[in-house]
Amino acid sequence: MEKTTTATELLLGSVPVTIQRRVKWGECDPAGVVYMVNYGEYVVSAYELLMAVLLDEGLQKGKARHGVAFPAKAFGIEFYASLRPDEDFLMTVEITDIRTRTFDLTVRGSSVANGSVFLAKLTPIAVDPTTRTALPLPEGIVHKLRHYREACALKNAPMGNV
Repeated sequence: MEKTTTATELLLGSVPVTIQRRVKWGECDPAGVVYMVNYGEYVVSAYELLMAVLLDEGLQKGKARHGVAFPAKAFGIEFYASLRPDEDFLMTVEITDIRTRTFDLTVRGSSVANGSVFLAKLTPIAVDPTTRTALPLPEGIVHKLRHYREACALKNAPMGNV
């Protein structure tokens, strides 16, 4: 008997954050192709898992503890293939840039069976949750973002001659 799971999203690794997700029928049009808006949901979910891993708590609690909100300043996505119902795909999250008030992350989506599906870029911006004005990124979060980016770079670095 084939092993099955009912989970639609599983965190497989934390450096880099790697998520396996299964497409649900309700995320698709009648032809069985994922609606474009759902890719945004996939990317936001990957971002929230990244932040939960970095903050070692849920994103909402972490934001409240640091006194900051993180709405998206920018979002872009490039598609390479479509996904279909019950298809498993992986998302890998990388931090590509850290600035004073914003940081960039990329989410690479690839089908377990068919290769590259999408590449998304998300730019959260730190804002005061009450006034909605931009703030510098909290230093504790900057430290965690830098540490994660460096750990991912080390893990992906080619091995030298031993």
